Amino acid sequence: MIGLHDRRATLQARVLTPDGGGGFIEGWAAFGSAWVVLTPLGAQGRFGPDAVETPVSHRILLRRREDLAAGQRLFVGSRIFKVRAVLDKGPRTPFVTLLCEEQP
Repeated sequence: MIGLHDRRATLQARVLTPDGGGGFIEGWAAFGSAWVVLTPLGAQGRFGPDAVETPVSHRILLRRREDLAAGQRLFVGSRIFKVRAVLDKGPRTPFVTLLCEEQP
């Protein structure tokens, strides 16, 4: 299983920085990196008033970490994946599965 982890991913979490006027500026900060297995699951079409969007769903497998959560994102090369769900079977399992949506 370890040999299949052939892509390096940068893990990012959303951060809020005060803007000096009482509000916040939203941004992203890297909090780690990991070797991952990237598996496409399929595509789902979405239609809106301005455009047609087809996000691609992926399953990303990586070594188990305690700091993963839905809403974070991963960079794999130049591709961005938003984490929709974290599937963790518990502390005795060595891997975690992320269900992700590739961002345009």
